[in-house]
Amino acid sequence: MDPEIIVRNNHPVSRRHISSAALKVLYGLNDAGYTAYLAGGGVRDLLLGRAPKDFDIATSATPEEVKKVFRNCRLIGRRFRLAHVYFRNEIVEVSTFRALNPVSNAEDDTFLSKDGLVLRDNVFGTPEEDALRRDFTMNALFYNVADYSIIDYVHGRDDIQRRIIRVIGDPDQRFIEDPVRILRAVRFAACLDFTIEQSAQEAIRRNAPLLEGCSSSRLYEEILRLCNCGRSVRFFQLFNELNVQEHLFPELSAWMKMPDGGSKTHWLEKSFLQIDRWRAAGILIDPALFFTLIFGEYHEWAAAQLMKSENLSLAAALQEAVARHLRQIDRILIPKSVTHRIAEIMSCQPRFLRITPKNYQRFSTHRAFLDAFLYFKFSARTTGCNIAEFEWWDKQRKR
Repeated sequence: MDPEIIVRNNHPVSRRHISSAALKVLYGLNDAGYTAYLAGGGVRDLLLGRAPKDFDIATSATPEEVKKVFRNCRLIGRRFRLAHVYFRNEIVEVSTFRALNPVSNAEDDTFLSKDGLVLRDNVFGTPEEDALRRDFTMNALFYNVADYSIIDYVHGRDDIQRRIIRVIGDPDQRFIEDPVRILRAVRFAACLDFTIEQSAQEAIRRNAPLLEGCSSSRLYEEILRLCNCGRSVRFFQLFNELNVQEHLFPELSAWMKMPDGGSKTHWLEKSFLQIDRWRAAGILIDPALFFTLIFGEYHEWAAAQLMKSENLSLAAALQEAVARHLRQIDRILIPKSVTHRIAEIMSCQPRFLRITPKNYQRFSTHRAFLDAFLYFKFSARTTGCNIAEFEWWDKQRKR
């Protein structure tokens, strides 16, 4: 397949917007006799006029050959063998052009699970094959620093101009190979304000149950990206529209379907809106506070049930509700340090109901006070409960 070559005069990508570190790697590989392109999300973002978070490079050089060209290089990974080239303030990731998922007998090449999930992929290929094995057309473009052109094998520029997320190849097959692509599609749609193409939407609905068998650490990483993407309200809407949420948080989904589910949806929408406001203000959200906001009303409801059934105090019931719930979430590997912090934030909530100067002096120095107060403030404003107590605590903090 011959690619579309988009010459410099017909696209906005300029070397001025590419980091000096990435340019050094591109020119270094070219000078050593290898083909090297800027690839993936960096090209996409430059075409959209966005500042890329990082610059990834695809090359004809093997990882070992990349290491010979650059002293400041380390090789990482088993499933995907990569080269990281280190500079003072940046790491440039370099991958060798990879083949389409072939049938191979080589022990170290490509392995598929019985369900079609790609377990390892170290088969090197051509630029065309590398483009065709990527997930979405918008992520399969190359920028050639040798002549400043864009190389497009999949009509990715057209989809970027139309703001469409289109899967390369058969959507069902691609989501079966790696179900985490479902979350990537939703995240890109939310962050870039793109529309997921219809056949891909239908494939997401069919294959969302496969998320339940994914690596729990990878799912946690994707959720954290949601935490700080700045468009989590849209992400939440797409989660519900595409029936993804029930396969990541089934207990939360079931709770939302209870008779008063409207108020629960209101809480979650307000939670994500607050998270997006913090991100717009340049604030990075701590994972513990993120999960506390998202699960907060569910934990309070579960704590109320425990107080009735096990005669626990409110603080003890909140702590136990968090512990029991997070033990159930084995699909997402939330670190113990984060779960302990969530339990601490929630168990501190009853202390805000005691409005005495002595309690303020003691509690205000607690390590979880600030996050606990932010949650209490959010809860009061969202539900309209404990407004007087919140105003008292807010006044004390401003003195």
